[in-house]
Amino acid sequence: MRGVNDRNFLNLWHILERATCAGPDQTRRCVGDVEWLKERHSFAGSDYSLSLEVHRLSRRSQGGAGWQFIVTIENWWNGNREVLRSTTWARVTAGDPKAVMAWVKQQEKAYEYPAGRGRT
Repeated sequence: MRGVNDRNFLNLWHILERATCAGPDQTRRCVGDVEWLKERHSFAGSDYSLSLEVHRLSRRSQGGAGWQFIVTIENWWNGNREVLRSTTWARVTAGDPKAVMAWVKQQEKAYEYPAGRGRT
């Protein structure tokens, strides 16, 4: 993985997001020692609609290992509900990006595959 906007990193992040979210209305949770907040913004008009989800993950400093990053999921549709644009991007807002990437990679072991199934 080259960084937090690398497709592999974002794929791992999506796996973690789906595995740890109890439901679509959940806005706050903890994954280990990481606090996860989600805000959703949306607009629907006659010609277009959009939704924006902002996920803020933060880990308190533990001997200099604290960090914070955001992941934004943006979706646009036309008046017929056909997708115009869908994008996901991330940004580390505090701390070391390598520490963020290491934490997500560590979570992969716990959440990537259903219990009892390994890589094929």
